Amino acid sequence: MEQNEQTQESTEVTESTAVTAAVVKSETSEDKKDEITEQIAVVKIEGQEFELEASLAQDDKTIKMVLQPHFSSVENANITREVKDGKLTVTIVKKAQHKGN
Repeated sequence: MEQNEQTQESTEVTESTAVTAAVVKSETSEDKKDEITEQIAVVKIEGQEFELEASLAQDDKTIKMVLQPHFSSVENANITREVKDGKLTVTIVKKAQHKGN
């Protein structure tokens, strides 16, 4: 009887380990899918598209600082990012401003 209990416990541990390994592998695959592997990002703003170093495009503060001299609308813009096949694409859309009285 004791050997049956050990075998059952061993089977449960093995199944649990397999499930854990599958979950970790799945999470790792998802992380890699969203991982930026290209050094150059594509920036889309005001109908234009150009390339910029990915390190400069990864956070809002930095990209605003870089683009502000060329695109004044970037200060109050909506910034979205998408990673596809390791390449970062940043889309910047100007927010509508309220007019004065």
